[in-house]
Amino acid sequence: MNLSSPTLANSPWDRSTWLSPAVDGDSAPLASIGVLCYNRRDDLRRTLDVLTHAVDYPALEIIVVDNASTDGTDSMLAAEFPNVTAIRMPENISVAARNEFYRAARGKYVFSYDDDSFPATPSTIARAVAYLESRPEIAAVSFFCYQPRSNFAETGGLEQFYFDGDAINGYRGLYFVEGGMCIRKDAIDRIAGYDPDFQWGAEGADLTLQMYRLRLQTVYYPMLATLHMRSDVHRDDVRNARYFTRNYIWTIAKHFPWYAAIILTILYMIRRCIAMVLHPKLARGYIGGMFSGLVGWIWQRSKTKKLSMRQVLRLGRWYVFLFRW
Repeated sequence: MNLSSPTLANSPWDRSTWLSPAVDGDSAPLASIGVLCYNRRDDLRRTLDVLTHAVDYPALEIIVVDNASTDGTDSMLAAEFPNVTAIRMPENISVAARNEFYRAARGKYVFSYDDDSFPATPSTIARAVAYLESRPEIAAVSFFCYQPRSNFAETGGLEQFYFDGDAINGYRGLYFVEGGMCIRKDAIDRIAGYDPDFQWGAEGADLTLQMYRLRLQTVYYPMLATLHMRSDVHRDDVRNARYFTRNYIWTIAKHFPWYAAIILTILYMIRRCIAMVLHPKLARGYIGGMFSGLVGWIWQRSKTKKLSMRQVLRLGRWYVFLFRW
């Protein structure tokens, strides 16, 4: 696959001329790329073709975590990508399986992609490493995510929800785009990782708040891009509405002190009720998500230490993101 194809180069999202120099090959630290997959063998093959043949970085390891796929993914990995480390889960545990490649990673930096996403240019990995090497205060960086099949900017507008920064230096805030991001290995080791109860949906909000509580800085850096091919396999809008609704309610319960958690939960549910009117086809998902979110609300509160009042107040623009339309 030609990563400099017109799909990205001729789009309004092309930022190649803005990029900073890549890290020098002689001093490049080891970078680990983790890919999570489940029953998307052909999509995974395309992603691995890109990662193994079109990424220009001298010190790289690739780890695939297979969530117990039944479509021949394991055989394809063994036959076509013998140099890729494959971890096969005994059962599908959804996004919590990402914890496995985080644990297995040996690199200083760990990149996270989905089976249908990959770096937009050959130098993306090198430039991301260079960016973090020059900014030791930053723990994780999320990339601009673009869907070439629909010409849709998946992360378009995220720069509105920041604490400080700019396009060239990165926007500091709560950003975690699992299908296209990089996190320092030493930062991973300080957090609990993906919550297995969440399964899928808004799991990045949980991780960013884990990092935020520990004062680990996360940044959205739109100068680097991920191509998300957005596979048609396993797409269910009603299910997605249910999981996102439930998991945002759980995230609020898990991280916020009582006075904030109750108010935010009520406001979030009002927001979802309005969404049911606007999107009646998804109503079943919203209702199911609110119900299961409330059922697990108390349990989630018992899991972790809560944000301080100062941290709650500082989240200003993130609340706009939480209730965005």
